[in-house]
Parts: sequence; C-alpha cells; structure tokens
Amino acid sequence: MEKLEATFRIVTPMFIGGADQTPDDGIRPPSVKGALRFWWRALNWGRFYKQEQDETNALKALHKEEGRLFGLSAKTKKGKPLGGQGTFLMTVRHNEPKKTEEDTVHTSFKPTRQKTNQHGNRMPDENHLAAARYLGYGLITAFTSVNRNTGEIKRKAGQLERGCLNENQIFTVTLAFRKQVDESVLAALKMFGLLGGLGSRSRHGMGSIALEKMVCDKKEEKETWTAPTTQEKYQSEVKQLLLNLSDVPQPEYSAFSKESRVDYLLSESSPYKVLDEFGLRMLDYRSWGKTKTNPRRSNILPSGKKSEMRFKDDHHWFRKVPPFRSKYPNFHPERIVFGLPHNYDSNENKVNAATHERRASPLFFHVHRLSDKNYIGVSVFLKSPFLPNGEKINAGGNHVDLNINAWKVITNFLDGKIGIPETKKDRFPDRKEVLP
Repeated sequence: MEKLEATFRIVTPMFIGGADQTPDDGIRPPSVKGALRFWWRALNWGRFYKQEQDETNALKALHKEEGRLFGLSAKTKKGKPLGGQGTFLMTVRHNEPKKTEEDTVHTSFKPTRQKTNQHGNRMPDENHLAAARYLGYGLITAFTSVNRNTGEIKRKAGQLERGCLNENQIFTVTLAFRKQVDESVLAALKMFGLLGGLGSRSRHGMGSIALEKMVCDKKEEKETWTAPTTQEKYQSEVKQLLLNLSDVPQPEYSAFSKESRVDYLLSESSPYKVLDEFGLRMLDYRSWGKTKTNPRRSNILPSGKKSEMRFKDDHHWFRKVPPFRSKYPNFHPERIVFGLPHNYDSNENKVNAATHERRASPLFFHVHRLSDKNYIGVSVFLKSPFLPNGEKINAGGNHVDLNINAWKVITNFLDGKIGIPETKKDRFPDRKEVLP
C-alpha cells in the first residue's frame, strides 16, 4: 500500500460534532471525507468537461470516478450495489481534543477591550470582536442580553450556543491506498488544507484549517510537502492547483471554472482579528445598522461607523415601510445571493426557496495561518446556478421569480468602494487576485 499523511492545524474554533452536535469525539473520518469529496468535485469539473466536451457526459464521468475513488453505497433499481469501497482507507488522529462547552463564554470571543462609561468606570467594550461573533451567527451570542424586568443577564457576549473545538490544535489524516496514491485525491487534500474548513459556518471562516505538512510515501520514493509561510508562496500554491480554467464553463454545482475567483483580502496578527475585520466589512456592506436616540448617530455598526445602508429596498421590505410591499409585489431581497434561508423575526418575513429549504452561500471565507503572527483572510467565489430552473423565491409567503442581478451583489462587495455615495477608499485595499 502507498500512504498519504497530512498534518493540519485548526485555525479558528470549529463547531463540529456527531448526531448530538457536541465536539466530544473530536474530528471524525466521515467529516473529513465529506469535505475532501467536495474539494475533489470542485477541482475536477474542468478535467472531465475537457475530456468529454459535453456537460451531461462530464457530470456522469465525474460521478463514476468519484464513486471509484471514494466509494459508493447506491444501488440499482434491482437492489444490486453500484459501487463499494473506495481506493483508500482513511484514519484521523486527534489526541485529547481541547474544547469549549455549550453555554460557556469562549475566551477568545469575549469582549476584552475596555471602555469608560459615563461614571468613569472601565467596562468591557461589547463592540470588540462583535463582527467576528456575527460570522458565527446562531452559534455564538453577539451581544450580552439582559432581562428588562429583572435586570438579570440572559446570555453573555461570546457565550456559545453549541460546543466547539478550540483553535491551534493539530490533527492528522492518513490515506492508505490499496494500490497507489491517486494524484487527484492528493491535489484535493492540498486544496482542502489551503482553502477549506470543517463544521458549521465554515463558509464564514469558522473551523478554518491549515495544511502544515504532507508526506506521500510511495513505493519508489517518499515526497514531503511543507506549508507556505508567506503570502506570495501561499498564492503560488493555490494557483498551481487551479491552472487552465479559461475554457471551463460554469458548472451545475459548486466547482472551479472560468467564472470562479479566489482573492487574498487582508492579513492580521491573529485569526480573530482576521474574522473581525472581514465581519466588519460584511456588516458595513450588508447591514442597515442600529438606530440610536441621537439622529446624527443613526444606523451605527460595531465599528462605530455609520453603515452604508446600501440595500434600502431590502430594509423597507422587511420593515414594511409603506407603500413598499404593495408597490413591489414581486420583490425579494437582493441579499439572498449570500445564501438561503433568511430568517427574520417571524415566518411572515422568512425568505427561502419555494421548494428548497437551503441554498449555501457561493462565497467562502477562509482564515489561513502562515505563522504565529501572520494570518490571512481569503475568499473563494464559486458561481453555479443559484437554484434549479423555474424555482421561485418565497418572500414572506409571496412566491416571486428569482432575480440575483448577475452576481453583482457579491462582486461589488469584493471589488467595491466604501460608503454611499462611494468614496475613493477600497473595501479591501490590500486585495490581490489569486484566481484568475
């Protein structure tokens, strides 16, 4: 047997678990294998399209090869198995995983920066890391909530809704191939460790991982790959995996094509600063902000700045500002392109696909560790049909035609200027295109 051993580091807290949604068992092989299959499919669409020169045939060939490599449990109509075990066995070693339990305040998400209140007392600044907590919406409490009647604290900022594996832990994945190491699986494993993550909200930067070392033990020789330690080397590694996409059309599923893009966005000295800076820019772009009592300080975000208030129609639809809903009966929020469903304060305002419960975001955000004091934020945008042809959007009970404005909502976020009206300042001034 030939073996492939990969060593990974958890970069940001990972919300992963089994059926009970707890991280007690650490990282399990099915989770890694599922993520590896995703990146394999994403990388190999172009290869099979060029081979078949037909989208339908390419999808069939890709599905067949995926079943051969990773295993397939499907059966024919007569009950006969279509596949079986794959070409390799996987083991995951994660000794004594360190975790933070549900309902506990996560130390690294806790608002630690201090501010002075009106009485001169030093108080925790809840806006500190609020945008990072926002990226873990549903998993992490963003702001401390207090019972208005009793004054009791209900939940604290940084308190977890689900337990997580803490950052800065090592785990090892070993693939033992029955014959020889498959180069396409090797490439997928590398891509998984350069752009991927595990667990809930991994597309928002939670559960990001970094491949630190990979040893390929072949019969003839042993090859060792080590992690890039600079932005330039990192970008070069990603580019090498994404060559020759100029004639690859947009696929029917999330995969790399000539329509895809990978961008280096920012760098900071800690993974939490990367999450917070990205989250602040996302909030500035997407959110309406909170209105304060002082009209000059309305629509304020955790950054202390006024939001761009860019999606005015979305806000007026949600708030039922008259005569908006009667004037635009076929409207749905523009921001659905970031993923569905949109859960507001009631089912009356819920937005999802008419017959599909969920559509994951086509925009991925990944936090990567280059060294102890050098962390970068990278985005991956994989275009594919947002929903099946003819699918409607259920906007508060009203089924309307899908209109995603040719993906401009996302590309404007990555490329655009700050503010409405827009300033000369770029949202990501250090942005570099990795792909194309």
